[in-house]
Amino acid sequence: MSLAIGFFSADSVADDMLLDTIVFSKQYLVQLSGTVMNETFSGAQALLTLMPPAPGGSNPYQIIIEAFPKKNSRNSLFWNAEYSEMTAISNEITCDIKRTFVKPVPMHFYFLSPALLNVRDVLQEKDKEQEIAAEKVALPTRIEARAGKLKLRIYSNSVSGTVWMKGYDQVEHAFVQYSAKLYGKRSYRLQQKQETKK
Repeated sequence: MSLAIGFFSADSVADDMLLDTIVFSKQYLVQLSGTVMNETFSGAQALLTLMPPAPGGSNPYQIIIEAFPKKNSRNSLFWNAEYSEMTAISNEITCDIKRTFVKPVPMHFYFLSPALLNVRDVLQEKDKEQEIAAEKVALPTRIEARAGKLKLRIYSNSVSGTVWMKGYDQVEHAFVQYSAKLYGKRSYRLQQKQETKK
């Protein structure tokens, strides 16, 4: 029994020291589930990259989360920790978006506004051409973040946490809050597809 306790304790220490030993980038493929406006969602994917601190940067680490495999995937997000205030204790990281009125924060989430989906209700015929046209109109809206927080617990082979962002939806003409839980596994050699829907 004492051996088992010793084993788990050593394991915990190794995980706690993980953030202190970041020398190379680590990637995690994460699944997002949560709510945005009145919609509940699951299955959104994002690529989380944990990197050593940037030269001259104020944060102890660099973290970028971007929709995977497409940059503007529905109900996913883009988070760049460089533009947030970060605290890191043991293997836990918290990032708060800096509130500024001088320039926008380059972080956002994608949301398919109900106003865009209503276009389908206008269609009387159900032919394929009109369905395709409606789908092209109903693309996710990019909503710039005005506030938000990211909380992560990072281990050598997994990551979990929560994120929320709030921004103004120009389509809905209202503020929208995005809240999600995330969980992912360590991945290797994944690349973001450099395609963005117009």
